[in-house]
Amino acid sequence: MSERRIEITVSPEGATSIKTSGFTGGSCRDATRDLERALGVAGRESLQPEYFHQGSTGEQLRQGT
Repeated sequence: MSERRIEITVSPEGATSIKTSGFTGGSCRDATRDLERALGVAGRESLQPEYFHQGSTGEQLRQGT
């Protein structure tokens, strides 16, 4: 199993994004749920192809403030 990682980026304009790696299936959403709530309402979600394959997944969630 690969290392699980959650990366949060804040742009100079204040827009935030969350990117995960090393999660399986929807577990990435479970892992970031509280972070998403704290940062605000999601503006756009982009799932990587690996999200749909069991055993390896990634998710990128963009948010704006």
